Amino acid sequence: MRRIAMRAGLAVLAALVFSLSAGAMTATDVAERLRDRIVVDWKVKNLEVTVAPYSQAETERGRFKSITVRADSAEKGGIAMRPMYVKGTDVVLDLGMLFSPGSRVETKYRGATEMYIELSEEDMNEGLRQAQDVVPDLKATLQNGQITLTGTYKLLVGNKFKMSGRLEVPDGYKINFVPTAAKVNGIPVPVSAVKTLLSRLNPILDLATVGMKPRISSLTIEDGKLTAK
Repeated sequence: MRRIAMRAGLAVLAALVFSLSAGAMTATDVAERLRDRIVVDWKVKNLEVTVAPYSQAETERGRFKSITVRADSAEKGGIAMRPMYVKGTDVVLDLGMLFSPGSRVETKYRGATEMYIELSEEDMNEGLRQAQDVVPDLKATLQNGQITLTGTYKLLVGNKFKMSGRLEVPDGYKINFVPTAAKVNGIPVPVSAVKTLLSRLNPILDLATVGMKPRISSLTIEDGKLTAK
């Protein structure tokens, strides 16, 4: 408890020192700091962060009318989203944490959120290959509302598999592959037979670390592309 209290005290002190040394904190200061934090965790291209304030008094409390994050591409864990758009309204940030060296962005409260990301078949395949080492030739196909995975499972020498299924978001953030049919060497097998492989593949994408923690409300799979909103 003492350590937690000390960290909290240092965070508040960091925000106070920033305010005293740089004058009144502005929405622009917050946007720049958010941008600095994002580029530490994500590889981004053409990143834009916009913070719309209520008033100077609310800014100093960490409360903002809206915060919008846009990027032509955002990559983490080998998977790139092109583009990425996230907007939160009535957002309250922990400014002490935000301006403390090495701290994560902490959203204390946010109202509604909007999100739009696209993940191409090519980018998904690249990310899945980097995320595991048991299926070196893993390939995902996005078509007709479903995802199909094929490859050769190294832990079972020579066993080629094919799984078809859907994508689900059990907690609002993690996108998991849920197979509805599976074959090994062309022979249908119970989905439970590929449980170990699934544990190495899921989650395909985890958005819990995206600023303001937007929850996924819908997933759409069309020819060669996954769209999350």
